Amino acid sequence: MVQDNIRVILDCDTRNEIDDQLAISYALGVGNLDVLGVISVHDTVADGQTSVELYQAEAQHIVKLCGRPDVPCWRGASRPMETIDEAVESEGLDFLLAAASEGPLTLVATGPATDIAAFALLAPSDVAKNVSILWAGGFPDPGTWARHKFGELNARADIHAWRRTFQSARNLKVLPGWPAVATVAVRWREFAASLKTLNSELGNYLSDLTVEFCEAREAPDMDQVRPEKVLWDIVNVAALSIPKMVRFVELDLPHLDAAGAPDWTRPVGSAPFAMEVDADAIIADFWTALHSLPKVRER
Repeated sequence: MVQDNIRVILDCDTRNEIDDQLAISYALGVGNLDVLGVISVHDTVADGQTSVELYQAEAQHIVKLCGRPDVPCWRGASRPMETIDEAVESEGLDFLLAAASEGPLTLVATGPATDIAAFALLAPSDVAKNVSILWAGGFPDPGTWARHKFGELNARADIHAWRRTFQSARNLKVLPGWPAVATVAVRWREFAASLKTLNSELGNYLSDLTVEFCEAREAPDMDQVRPEKVLWDIVNVAALSIPKMVRFVELDLPHLDAAGAPDWTRPVGSAPFAMEVDADAIIADFWTALHSLPKVRER
């Protein structure tokens, strides 16, 4: 059962892919999540120096399509950290600090860890203790890092923030892409068609976005388009909506060097890692949430 009145702030790199848009929509459709706002964090590796402006505009578009234009969308960090001790300040960070000073909340972070690191560096201890963090990134063990180190963008997009988050963030839970989150996948053509059946502007937009993204990711000379798409970031929301369907295991947080190479023989601490999920239950809960949203239609 979902807890009552979970105060939530989303920290997203919306439009870097399609999963942040899905995660925002999911969170806004879960009845007992009180979404206070959406912070847009950069991904300069994927979208260059203006990424945060692009992502904020997309976040604003999504909350409007969800019938929630009252949810504020703030700009977070516009660039990666230059050192492990530099806090990149922003209006989004100010919003997070103010909201955390008012009481417990959960930061659902699905992009680079820059805003998490800034919060860890600047929040007074009595404020920091109020915030639980769910971050989509990192690796649970050396084998997973060796196999997938070039596929995990959130960590690589700001290595200093990744290092600071592992060293300093309190109340941290980590949702690495592998092995569990990657199982939350759909056949994307059928998924896009199902989004159309929502009979709303949101459903139409997310459907078109899914098709556009999944077709564009294929090389021009490939004979066949990959049929499946992982819905990565919705698992962060599921960890709050249906927590028993996302199972965490306490694991070591590895030491990270300046290049982002992890060393599990020198842990800097430990944290719960999402190591098993019920993919079917998560996707079903996602659909329930989307169907609960108001049917905003084009005018």
